[in-house]
Amino acid sequence: MSYWTVVVTRNGSAHLTQTLDSLLNQKQAAKRITIVDDGSTDETPNILRKYERLNDNVTVLTKPDRGYDIRRVPANINLAWAENADLTTEYFMISGDDCTYPAGYTASLLANMQEDMRLVVASGRPRTRESQSQEHAPSGSGRMVRCTFWRQVGGKYPLRAGWETWLLYKAAEHGFEVQLFDNLTYEHARPRGAGHQFVYWGAAMSTLGYHPLYAIGRIVVNVSKPSFAPKRAVNMLRGYLQAELGSDDTFMLPYERSLQSFVKQKQSQKIGRVMSSTLQTKAQDNLSHPYHFRF
Repeated sequence: MSYWTVVVTRNGSAHLTQTLDSLLNQKQAAKRITIVDDGSTDETPNILRKYERLNDNVTVLTKPDRGYDIRRVPANINLAWAENADLTTEYFMISGDDCTYPAGYTASLLANMQEDMRLVVASGRPRTRESQSQEHAPSGSGRMVRCTFWRQVGGKYPLRAGWETWLLYKAAEHGFEVQLFDNLTYEHARPRGAGHQFVYWGAAMSTLGYHPLYAIGRIVVNVSKPSFAPKRAVNMLRGYLQAELGSDDTFMLPYERSLQSFVKQKQSQKIGRVMSSTLQTKAQDNLSHPYHFRF
């Protein structure tokens, strides 16, 4: 049972050392740690040269500086996968440059995934500034992926909005499972979504074919969170509408109709379950308080 790790970075010197140290100090060591430097202009290249010199299992792929663009992240992960084509492992892990993992993180994920061969994507729960994420699906960073499944869906991330969520729906579409383990947490230094201010989160709901009620509900739920600024919700809505109405940005192009139909069907079922549960709760409440009928 083995794995390798890809870390994508750009100007990540503030947290990169802690990230790499935590990956190198895992009880279950990675066969290789490949860092893709997307044209950093800070101290990142110097840090990476030191780690590559001192660690036989660390390799660095350096790209030219083309400015910051969050849309290059999936392409950089794909580059690392292609560069490690000679490496035989059962799994690979994806990490940002601002994540710090406990020493038993990878061993725990691998043990859980080995117990259930239908489990193809898994992660722990990210925690930023002592506030844990409330997501119920595996995170994009800290994500362990089964290599056989990855090859089955094409061996690369699509270069469009929603690429991280795309992998989770592809797993469901193929009859596999994904899981976020609550008892396994790690530190995520930068707030999630900060790089694109949630515009591409909104666009992803369109590209993946989200049910309109589900998309609206997701925006409303985020607005209700104390830590979620109203501007972010506006950006999510802007990104969603921009993709729905058609955009010149190829990153906002829709996925194949078959996947969109699958996503919409799954979300329709979930909406139905939520509505049914709500109606049942109200009916029971009305029976308990017959003189205060509410609907």
